[in-house]
Amino acid sequence: MITFSGVSAQKKKKSHPLDDINCPITQNELLLDGKHFASVPPIFLRVYNETAEYATVQLGKRKGNVFLYFKIFTDNTCVKQEQPLELYFEDGAVLSLKNQLKVNCDGNVVLELSVRQIKIIRSHLINKIKFFTLNKDYEFSPTDADNKLLREYLTCFKYYKVKND
Repeated sequence: MITFSGVSAQKKKKSHPLDDINCPITQNELLLDGKHFASVPPIFLRVYNETAEYATVQLGKRKGNVFLYFKIFTDNTCVKQEQPLELYFEDGAVLSLKNQLKVNCDGNVVLELSVRQIKIIRSHLINKIKFFTLNKDYEFSPTDADNKLLREYLTCFKYYKVKND
């Protein structure tokens, strides 16, 4: 009599890129320019060598597009349309992003990120952010934790579909 010993191969479960990160994406019923949008919590930055000047960087998604929202909390900070926000990376590369909002003195900037720009941000550490305004240029130094959050949030948005109820 011949017996067969059945060896069961365990199937390896494919891991999903979101398995190891927390994706705190929120989407409510509010509309932005008539379209649904989703966002993640803001990342707070302090102006380099200043004690009382702050800004936030926040990511959002509308339709299939990812946006970076930048807001400086210094009164009367005027920003022109096409005014750049520059990201300086650890390896010396620089990514210049152009403001898409009209001229405003609220310190608001909206930047639509291309797939190429998202890949650059996800694969490099940002060691400096320069924000150019009409009155003054500002500099920020994101921490390793800030960089980690930014990369995780971009990964989250890669897989998140905005619900259009």
